[in-house]
Amino acid sequence: MSAPMSAAPRLQHSPTKREALRSQKYGNAEKPDRRSVWARSQGDPEAADDRKVIYVFGVARASCNRKTDAPRLRGIVADAPVEPLVHAGLLAFVSAVPAAQFAAREFRLAFGDMDLLKDRILAHERVLEELSQSRDIVPFRFGTIYSDAARVLEMLARNRAELCQGLDRVRAASEWGVKLYCDRDVLLRWTEAGSDSLRRTHDALAHASPGIRFFLQKQHAGACEREAAATIASCIERSHQVLDGCAREVAEVRIQSVASHCRSADMILNAACLVANRQLRRFRDAIATLQGEFAAHGFDYETTGPWPPYHFVSVGREGFDAAAPSR
Repeated sequence: MSAPMSAAPRLQHSPTKREALRSQKYGNAEKPDRRSVWARSQGDPEAADDRKVIYVFGVARASCNRKTDAPRLRGIVADAPVEPLVHAGLLAFVSAVPAAQFAAREFRLAFGDMDLLKDRILAHERVLEELSQSRDIVPFRFGTIYSDAARVLEMLARNRAELCQGLDRVRAASEWGVKLYCDRDVLLRWTEAGSDSLRRTHDALAHASPGIRFFLQKQHAGACEREAAATIASCIERSHQVLDGCAREVAEVRIQSVASHCRSADMILNAACLVANRQLRRFRDAIATLQGEFAAHGFDYETTGPWPPYHFVSVGREGFDAAAPSR
C-alpha cells in the first residue's frame, strides 16, 4: 500500500514578498494548511477540535503526471482543497474536512439547514464536474466520508476490481441528460387536424341536438386522447431507438413533475445517456433530427451535460452512509 502524496515543496520568498503573494492569491482568507491530507486526518493530539475526517469525491486512474493528478480545486468547504490519495494505480480525490462539521453525527445534523445542505451538494457536484473534464472518474455519492486517510486507502484496495471495471465502462465518455416534453394542447390540435374521423366527429357536433352533442363530445374527446396517447408512445419508442443507436448506454430516469421542472409542458421521457466522446457530434445531430421530426406535434427535446457518469458507475455505500443523491 503506497503512502499518500504530500504537498509539493513551496518556493522560499522574502517575508514581504511571501505575504504579498499570499494576499494576492487568497485575499483575507486564512492561509491554507499545507500538511499532507494524511497528516491532517490524524489531527493535533493536543487540540480535540483540530481533528479532520476525509471527504471523498470520486476515484480515477493515477497517471504518470503528478501535476495532472493534483488539480488545484476548492473542495466542499473553504480551506479544504481537493487532494489526491494514491493506491495501486487508483487515485481518490479527497478533502480533509473538520470533524466538528463532517463526522457522522455532525454531518446529519446539518441536514436541518437546507441552505447549507444545498451549498454542499452543489460544491460536491462542482468538484466532480471539474474533475471529469480531464479524466475518467467514478463519482462517489454526496456525503461519502471516512474517519481518516488510512480508511480511504483500504477502500481503494477493497474495491479495486469494481472501481477498475467502472472506469473501463465510462472510458472516454460522459453522461448527457435527454428530457422530452409534450405540450398536450398542441398535440391534441395536431391530432384532431390530422385525423379524418376526428374531423368528421368535430363537424357533426355543430349540427347535433343538445342531447346528441353531449355524447358526441365525450366520444370525440375520448378518441382524441387515445390517438394522442398513441402518438406519445410512438414518439417515446422512436426516441429510444435513436438514443440506443448513438449512445454507449441509456438509463431511464424518474419522470419529473411540472413543479420540479417548471415548464408548462409535461415531461414524458427522462433519460441518461453515456456517450463516447468521439460520438458526441452524432449524438447531438440525432437529437436535432428528433426535434425536427416531432416539434410540430407539440414535442420538445432538452439536453443537459456533460455530467460525470452518475447513472452508470457505483461502488455501493462507503464511509458514513451516503445521505442524499448527487442530483
